[in-house]
Amino acid sequence: MHPSPAPLAIPVLLLLVAGSESEEPAPPASDPAIQGEVLQRHVEVLASDAMEGRLAGSESTRRASAYLAAALEGAGLEPGGWTGSAPSEGGESTWFQQVPLVRQEFDRDPVLTLVDQAGEESSIAYGVEFLLSPAGPDRVRGPYDVVHVRSADDLPEECGPGTALLFHTGRSDQRRLLEEAGHPDGVGLGLVLRAAGSRPGRPTRRPRGGRLRLSDGEAERAPGITLRGPASDAADSWARVTLDPGGGDVPAPDRNVVGIIRGRGTPDRPELADEVVVLSAHFDHIGIGGPEDAEDRIRNGADDDASGVAVLLELAEALAAEPPVRTVVVLLATAEEQGILGTRWFVREFPLTSVVCNLNFEMLGRPDPEVGGAGRLWLTGYERSNLGELISAAGTGVVADPRLEQNFFQRSDNIVFVQEGIVGQTLSTYNMHRDYHQVTDEADTLDYEHMEAAARACLVAVRAVVDGADSPAWKPGEPNLGR
Repeated sequence: MHPSPAPLAIPVLLLLVAGSESEEPAPPASDPAIQGEVLQRHVEVLASDAMEGRLAGSESTRRASAYLAAALEGAGLEPGGWTGSAPSEGGESTWFQQVPLVRQEFDRDPVLTLVDQAGEESSIAYGVEFLLSPAGPDRVRGPYDVVHVRSADDLPEECGPGTALLFHTGRSDQRRLLEEAGHPDGVGLGLVLRAAGSRPGRPTRRPRGGRLRLSDGEAERAPGITLRGPASDAADSWARVTLDPGGGDVPAPDRNVVGIIRGRGTPDRPELADEVVVLSAHFDHIGIGGPEDAEDRIRNGADDDASGVAVLLELAEALAAEPPVRTVVVLLATAEEQGILGTRWFVREFPLTSVVCNLNFEMLGRPDPEVGGAGRLWLTGYERSNLGELISAAGTGVVADPRLEQNFFQRSDNIVFVQEGIVGQTLSTYNMHRDYHQVTDEADTLDYEHMEAAARACLVAVRAVVDGADSPAWKPGEPNLGR
């Protein structure tokens, strides 16, 4: 057993909040005992108005991630991210894994210019006659010769960034044909258009903007254009096309926070130290929104998911004080609310061959009467793997998700691991309560006695996985994401 690490001095950063100078909050001193007041402190910091709702790609998530990195350092973890090359290749270790996000912003209406086979040119109205998603980089596309596609026989043998494909098919056939041609989602093409029928859309000025996505250096995805109304009816006649998107991708970099607790193995099975269990929670939320004249517009995200993050920080302290048999990677992910982007990027970069399980923590701040109230936990996907049985046998009282119809199994960070074939499930204690994603999801609405009891149960559950002789495994036929 390793001794409990001594608390580390945390540098205090200065921040201007609401026009006055104040200190960045420092995490509480490390203590391996799980304490309700420490859980409350973490939630109060992360869900404070000063964090402005922790919108991914904003300064608020940078401040939140700095706080989380300081907490992991104080708990005695090793940094699990790196800059440049991996540490094994000479790179520098860091608490952060940079996530290359871009945000779409528009300053004018998109314009689509079409030239028919007679040489007549026309520009069509955004919204009424075409929709655009995503815009991609801010530059004019084309002009391109249009290739009309009704079947695989119509696809050119070679197509690339100078190609515009116009599909006269349904959406599913378009997707299938693009995949068969080696251009899934239009990757590597100039434009992808589809004639969607005679019904016109609604007048609108421009795309809403604000959408985040990963910009990962792979082949660029072509803007997708849906033709509607008169433009769709005339689609057979279009010979050339040019798109001015009216805006495009603006860099909005963010970062995951990653820490490592090295496994110790056992005398009989030292190789277990090389197996990795990823414990995860997302620290972003949805920022500021609602009517401009509202008294409170900050979506604080106390339960979703400052509560899960707070529990995971306490688990990290406890695990670091008594290192586990298997190696633990603590992943505090950004951009879950924007499409689980932070975890998707983590999975792309991390060596998954060593990962035996992901256990995710989401919305642990309120007791659920359907599973017994305070301190009681439920597990998504309980029936899909042996994980629920392993942690229930340890005396945690964990039960199956009581609301299968709400598809929680597929709505949090665990699903990214599942898509890679890795056992991934989420522990939670409540459902979509009335404060979900609202300005009322504040730190003072959570039940911290319940959270402390739930966190202690989570620690027993985690120990059953990271120290147990049995490995998590899917049951026959799982994971079945089609059901």
